[in-house]
Amino acid sequence: MDETRRPQLGPGPEFDLIRSMTSSARAPGDARVRIGPGDDAAVLRPREGEDIVVSCDMSVEDVHFRRAWLTWEEVGWRSVAAALSDLAAMGARPLGALIAAALAPELGTEVADSLAAGAGNCLREYDCPLVGGDLSRSTGPAVIDVTVLGSASNPISRAGALPGDELWVTGDLGAAALAAAAWERQLEPDVRARHRFAHPEPRCAEVEWLRTRMDIHAAIDLSDGLAGDARHMATASEARLLIEAEAIPLHAALEEFSDREVAVRIALTGGEDYELLLAAAPGAGDGTRREFESRFDIPLTRVGRVEPGDDVVLLLADGAVGPMPSGAYDHFETRRS
Repeated sequence: MDETRRPQLGPGPEFDLIRSMTSSARAPGDARVRIGPGDDAAVLRPREGEDIVVSCDMSVEDVHFRRAWLTWEEVGWRSVAAALSDLAAMGARPLGALIAAALAPELGTEVADSLAAGAGNCLREYDCPLVGGDLSRSTGPAVIDVTVLGSASNPISRAGALPGDELWVTGDLGAAALAAAAWERQLEPDVRARHRFAHPEPRCAEVEWLRTRMDIHAAIDLSDGLAGDARHMATASEARLLIEAEAIPLHAALEEFSDREVAVRIALTGGEDYELLLAAAPGAGDGTRREFESRFDIPLTRVGRVEPGDDVVLLLADGAVGPMPSGAYDHFETRRS
């Protein structure tokens, strides 16, 4: 049974907005979706032998984005991409997404349509059908809450890193934080950094490909910064992670810094990269890196190793081991957009 048709809803402004949002990301004939938008709930069908993986990610105006920084279409893309990055970290293939939005009435249908267009573009890019959601009026900031569902055989967790494992990072780091720092100082960011903030790319296809070639024991997406997210992996795995400062893959905009130590700190603590930190069996990535980089046109970099113990430490250029810089984002300790 395939019910991924245009939602069968009555007349009214709210339902017009729902129709607009769902039409931006419909997937007629998708075998994963038995019943899609327009009913009381969606019905999805994973592949046989796979588990369901679920995550939600909230984007709040003036916390995660500002109107002066991004277009509403970019807000839509970014909100969905952040949620899909959680599926990538678990090695899960997208099954469907639900989007709930609370918008001020004065924003109007044009904003809602732009938001829907951006979200729909991201969903189509990552082959993830929109299967439902909700809309509400907000008297405060705009809020977009995206719930994603995926399926995976033996999902990866952040708790499986083992002593002796090597640590790998997809892509490069620091550009999104660099853009946010420029905006905070009322400066125009480097265009390359702005793009990385506005248009993150969840590594769903990359991790699916890597899993067939590397023995990946643990993974986490880098949303709060390499320093903070590595601590999450270390705590969950009950192990010590050693990160090599000289190995951290800096975005080109940071490579141009005259002071590499400042650039490295931004890459470690800035967040918003949505790349992946992977713990894999020793030697697992050596024969894979070149093929990966050719296929996906992004770097795959060994940045350290897993050791017995706990916490995260930084191996400096002179061979000394020091503490990892603090500063990873915490919603309840700092205010940052």
